[in-house]
Amino acid sequence: MKKFKSLMLAALASAALAAPSFADGHSLKSSGEVVVGMKYSSSTPDGGDTTTVQDTYIGDVNMKLSQDIWGIEFNKDDEKDGKVHVNWEATASSGDNTVTGSAKIEDIFSAAGKPGYGDVFIKGANKTLSVKVGKFGSSENYNGGMGNFRASDFGVGNVEHITIDGFMGLQADVDAGDIDIELAVPWMEASTGAYALKLKDGTETKTNVTGIRPVIKGGFGDVSVSATFYTLSFSAQNNGAGDTQEKSDSAFQLMGKVGAGAATVGLGYTTKTTKNGEEEMTPSTLNGFVEVGLSGGSKVGASFEVLGSGHETDEATATRISASYNTPFFVEAVTLKLGAGTSTVSSDDKSRAGSASGFEAEWAYSF
Repeated sequence: MKKFKSLMLAALASAALAAPSFADGHSLKSSGEVVVGMKYSSSTPDGGDTTTVQDTYIGDVNMKLSQDIWGIEFNKDDEKDGKVHVNWEATASSGDNTVTGSAKIEDIFSAAGKPGYGDVFIKGANKTLSVKVGKFGSSENYNGGMGNFRASDFGVGNVEHITIDGFMGLQADVDAGDIDIELAVPWMEASTGAYALKLKDGTETKTNVTGIRPVIKGGFGDVSVSATFYTLSFSAQNNGAGDTQEKSDSAFQLMGKVGAGAATVGLGYTTKTTKNGEEEMTPSTLNGFVEVGLSGGSKVGASFEVLGSGHETDEATATRISASYNTPFFVEAVTLKLGAGTSTVSSDDKSRAGSASGFEAEWAYSF
């Protein structure tokens, strides 16, 4: 398998290098990003000792070669192994109508030897309507400001992304001028993981997952708002498998921001409710931010978050405040991001309460 992977990588590299010779005038494009940083953090649980951590780290490292309908990507972040992806995308058109086919094969050199599908979909569109079917990520509407550094929340958890994991199904978007309406319908199955039903004895059973996820976005001059909601339903594929544990999953998010000259102010609220058997949780996040653009491409900002763990017992609440500053680092292609922040966590469970603070400097070079 190791030899096979080496041969495949060599073949892909040769194809990329040879592409300009048969591209009929279409040039090979390269792009990427390198991120490095330094950080310091201090945390003190209630009644416990203070822990301090300092680190110089390598963050995201991304490189891409592309030409017309195909591309090869290498991605490495600070939490996962490096991965190689291959993607294709092509578009056909007739008058105002277009159809796009897109496919991404991920982890083609994974240690497990099992490449998987990334986004794979077909999308039809005209001036006001688009319809997409297949596998693709849900749109993301959370806006928390710059947020260059966030102090520890002692495991309370921040509810930001109310997306549907591994979404497969259909999505329609309607552009009505100042208002955009998006409606997604998941149509999936799950054998294991967060969306699989469990029998009374705790074993997982194959599950049909469906639901609805509407999103409404509005832009009115300097004011923009978005509202997102989803709810999922679960049913066992085998009616004779036995009684299953109760399961539900729903979320709601409301975001808004206002621009005034060089300044932008935003406010948002997100909540999510999940139930698995006897356990029910309703975590929430209230957040706000302000950003101000400065001369020379610099920007300064501040933000706050109030997080609720949503546990039925031993509820924990975290309050975080942070300040951020972005500025070009010698050249515009490199951004220096500075951040500092504090947090305070309260809970009846002393092991989940305490305070934390820290700062971070990160350099990001996009090319």
